[in-house]
Amino acid sequence: MNNKLEVTPGSGTEETLSQNDQITESKSFDWLSAGQFAFSLLAVLSLIFISLVSLVAILFGGVSSDLGLLDTQVISSLLFTAGLGFAGMLLIPSTIYSGRRLFGTSPPVFAHWDKMAWLAFFFPIPILFGLLIQNGPAWGLYLLPFIHVLANGASIFWILNLGRMRFPPKSAQRNWGAFGAGLTLTPAITFIVEILLLIISGIFWLVLIQTRPDLEQEVRYLLSVVSESSVESETLARWAGEFVARPEVTGSLFLYFSLLIPLVEELLKPLAVYLLLGRKLQPWEGFMIGATAGAGYALFDNLTIGAGADTWSFVMVSRMGTAGIHILTTGLVGWGLASAWTVKNYGR
Repeated sequence: MNNKLEVTPGSGTEETLSQNDQITESKSFDWLSAGQFAFSLLAVLSLIFISLVSLVAILFGGVSSDLGLLDTQVISSLLFTAGLGFAGMLLIPSTIYSGRRLFGTSPPVFAHWDKMAWLAFFFPIPILFGLLIQNGPAWGLYLLPFIHVLANGASIFWILNLGRMRFPPKSAQRNWGAFGAGLTLTPAITFIVEILLLIISGIFWLVLIQTRPDLEQEVRYLLSVVSESSVESETLARWAGEFVARPEVTGSLFLYFSLLIPLVEELLKPLAVYLLLGRKLQPWEGFMIGATAGAGYALFDNLTIGAGADTWSFVMVSRMGTAGIHILTTGLVGWGLASAWTVKNYGR
């Protein structure tokens, strides 16, 4: 007789096991929860503070007085500032649930993501308001930052719910922790790694130029053309195009933007899955956690993208496809990681 208990998504047994595991784990100090609590709390305070300071600088600083509050650049800055503040508020649940795990004695809370299905009906409303604002009176643009965060939040959670709706509820701390990691931690680490790669690429080009006199001469000439204000833009564009067309330049740009950057993003987006691999995740759990982390990354990407008031609705709708790709690919990578680590199927 096979006494091994098999757990399938959607079974009540799985939820009971998860709850029992968490109650057992609560008897010992959980360093992962401590890290989640510390990072989430720091991120909440930092993002909200930066958002408020930026808002004051835009409204009362030199930017708005020089350009006017309704200038495209100012509106784009307001959208970015509102996005940072909204990201900070979305980390509050992660702070609360990880704090409960560390300092409380309450039983674990389960996240029923399927209850967010009503967002599917809410999402078109802010888009409609955004269109009305674009074609309405000028004062309506002040409402666009609020519409911006509502539309992005509704669309991301709706797409995420489509991928998770048939899975059983899991720990709210784990869900919000994965979402928070994708929302803030992954973009921060990705930015640092991409800057390091850019510095390495710059060092490579400095060495290459030193060993190639012809290339050095062409770079010097291009810099001199750029520094001359009398040079026509068509001439500058032609010389720049010829320089970029060189095999060395084209190859470097392709390597950086089409290979290194995508690899860095896809490897770092499921950061929450890496942190939880020691908890013996099932492959479907890896997919669910990865998709949640990908949703957080997609939301940060959408909230902080620059968009003017005249193009906001187009950018908003078009970014839904990008968000869906982020969620799907990160879920697949999470599924593969959990499968490789737990089931020992390294081919995935």
